[in-house]
Amino acid sequence: MPITYQKVNISSEDDIYFALSTVRHFMKQLPFSEADQQKIFVSVSELTRNILDHAFSKGIICCELLEQGIRLVVTDEGPGILDVEDVINGKRRSSSRGLGLGLSGVKRLMDEFHIETSRRGTRIVAIKWATKQP
Repeated sequence: MPITYQKVNISSEDDIYFALSTVRHFMKQLPFSEADQQKIFVSVSELTRNILDHAFSKGIICCELLEQGIRLVVTDEGPGILDVEDVINGKRRSSSRGLGLGLSGVKRLMDEFHIETSRRGTRIVAIKWATKQP
């Protein structure tokens, strides 16, 4: 039976590459366009980079293969995001080593995006559908 769910602990650069490799394996099982594959890769890069840059280099990304899509769930125990609305709407940027798209970029690139944040940490769920959902 194929693996449809995998957790990757993120605490170093190598973990980002492992997360990207995991997502690549999952995407091969669905008819994602090249453009959508790149959107997912950029999103994984941004989300995992945020863990290293803002959450004390300690977090988890869970990749889940859905019937017609892929779900990314990122959790950390960092200090939370102040002014979360400004951040996800691109009005505030942090000094990150990522691609510069941040959470607002992930929100634009993925089909669904949900965030919960507090002083105890942040949880982000992002989904990309291989076929358009109603």
